[in-house]
Amino acid sequence: MGPKGEIEIGWRLGREFWGQGYATAAAEETLERVRAAGVPSVVAMVLARNTRSIAVTRRLGMQLVEVFTTPTREEEGHCYRLEL
Repeated sequence: MGPKGEIEIGWRLGREFWGQGYATAAAEETLERVRAAGVPSVVAMVLARNTRSIAVTRRLGMQLVEVFTTPTREEEGHCYRLEL
């Protein structure tokens, strides 16, 4: 669903683990590793209604770069980017 040729970062947690900082902590660690590997940037594709994941992208310093309609669900989606 994301831009072709891009590295995508994502997270998925069981509901009982929401709101405890696990997604942000894991994403921060992952970003350190991909940065060290020389990856220049990452994207995150998030449904517009997923406010919790949008909050994670903001904590990571990602910027909204595109709003689109998803091809399968026909819902609003957001593409966030972080230059590493």
